[in-house]
Amino acid sequence: MAIEYKDYYAVLGVKKDASAEEIKQAYRRLAKQHHPDLHQSKDQAQATAKFKEINEAYEVLSDPEKKAKYDQIGPGWDAAQESAPPPGGGAARHGVRTGGQEDSFEGFSSFFESLFGDAGGQGFGRGEAFQGASRRGQDVEAEMALSLEDALRGGDKRISILAPALCPACRGAGRQGNRFCPACAGVGEARQERSITAHLPKHIRDGMRLRLRGQGSPSSRGEGPGDLFLRIRLLPHPTYKVSGSDLETTVTVMPWEAFLGAEISVPTPEGPIRIRIPAGTHSGRRLRIAGKGLGKEDGSRGDLHAVARIDIPDRTDDRMERLYQELREAGA
Repeated sequence: MAIEYKDYYAVLGVKKDASAEEIKQAYRRLAKQHHPDLHQSKDQAQATAKFKEINEAYEVLSDPEKKAKYDQIGPGWDAAQESAPPPGGGAARHGVRTGGQEDSFEGFSSFFESLFGDAGGQGFGRGEAFQGASRRGQDVEAEMALSLEDALRGGDKRISILAPALCPACRGAGRQGNRFCPACAGVGEARQERSITAHLPKHIRDGMRLRLRGQGSPSSRGEGPGDLFLRIRLLPHPTYKVSGSDLETTVTVMPWEAFLGAEISVPTPEGPIRIRIPAGTHSGRRLRIAGKGLGKEDGSRGDLHAVARIDIPDRTDDRMERLYQELREAGA
């Protein structure tokens, strides 16, 4: 009897080009949803089967060597045509207690055993914390919200993030005795608030990705932690719009200033400065102020663009009304 091909990507609901972090997050979500300890007795058989399938998929896709081997085959594979276990009896088979009952998970599927045999692992439902080979912790990505002032200032900044840590209840094992760890749903990790210091370069911009070595997910196998990647998100600013390394602000110009030209005040990140606007300035005209934007990688700075907005006074007197009448007549 032919062995049925298993689409592990479909099991976890991820694309084939999904990153290691995306695969891990999908596993965490599904493991918490389907592990048997969270289901009533009448639903535990179905939950057990689904949980087994999820863990088998993660066992393969979270291991670079297994994943590479799996990616070489396809649905039309014609490897083993019999479902007998490979030499050595296949993967070790273990029972797991759920709700006081002994449920046999029967190790991995025949498809898994035909590909990996005894090399596949030493039991079911263990996730990465139970794999035989030691490995460093997973890399983690988080978002870091910054004010424009912080981005311009650069330097060290102390922030708090929700970062992965070994589950304090099971120390990353994912289990307590013969049961899934109720604190982490068998994943072996928990999210904890942690304070870290991030060094901000002077050329930081929205969307930039900073790497903090050794600040990622811890390893439950004795290796070092992964890295933390901080994606920068600049907070909206009341005065400036950000476009790459350039800034934009709006300045109010009176009609006579726009017509005759004048010196006006323009806000900059370092404080207001005065610039000369040319005669005949129209509403919407952009006035470039060099070197007053955000930092660039070469050490220079982008530009500040002041956009003119023509306004009129809130109050007018008789003399001003007569002048506007004369302007209208002259324009006619």
